[in-house]
Amino acid sequence: QIKEPARRLEDIVLSDENSSLLEEILREIHRSEVLKSHGLYPVDRLLFCGPPGCGKTVTAEAVASEIGLPLSIVRIDSVVSSYLGETASNLRQVFDFISSVPMVVLFDEFDALGKERDDAADHGELKRVVNAFLQMLDGFSGKSLLIAATNHDHILDSAVWRRFDEVLFFDLPNVEQLRRLLAIKLRGLRREFDIENVEFVSQLKGMSHADVERVLRRAAKDMILSGKEFLTERHVQTAIHREDVRKSRLKRR
Repeated sequence: QIKEPARRLEDIVLSDENSSLLEEILREIHRSEVLKSHGLYPVDRLLFCGPPGCGKTVTAEAVASEIGLPLSIVRIDSVVSSYLGETASNLRQVFDFISSVPMVVLFDEFDALGKERDDAADHGELKRVVNAFLQMLDGFSGKSLLIAATNHDHILDSAVWRRFDEVLFFDLPNVEQLRRLLAIKLRGLRREFDIENVEFVSQLKGMSHADVERVLRRAAKDMILSGKEFLTERHVQTAIHREDVRKSRLKRR
């Protein structure tokens, strides 16, 4: 899936560590010719680790936007095949394509390809796929930036980690990051509450970036459909309750 990125770095909330690391990575990419003139090359393989909804995909999109390249999302479920040898063949087609066309390539749910090869529960075909993927990473010399994202970094093969130039860890947002997220998502929306209020912001603690975005979207819809001109704390609290109910039902499944 290839898309033109719409989000920029100022549209997302990152930890200070990830923000600094991305600034350094982007500086390398933007000044790649200077590095090459000294026999060095900018990073071209990143690994994003962290729970679902914490900004891995949107960060990949923002990086693509910052360097002016399209974002290509490789859906692992469409690459992996039940037929012997076909998964490696599909991967080879992907690498051939991204080697010839510059883009930012996101391998989503990467753990399906980089799983620990010593796992006794897996059959030989998966081990061959992991080996093939590692070989393709080693041989990659295209102009694209590769980003692998995983929710389960603990099951990655030990050999996978050293194939990446940098690793970024994404966590649930803290209170300060929640406040920044609210400021971005509520930009231009009239409201009756102060997002600097720690007590109010703390109601969202424990939620992922995606959870917060879903809560605010529900609250805004409630405001509009009820004919109100201002978003109130009650709108947000009602949306938080709905999110809590949704999560509890999902856990019971």
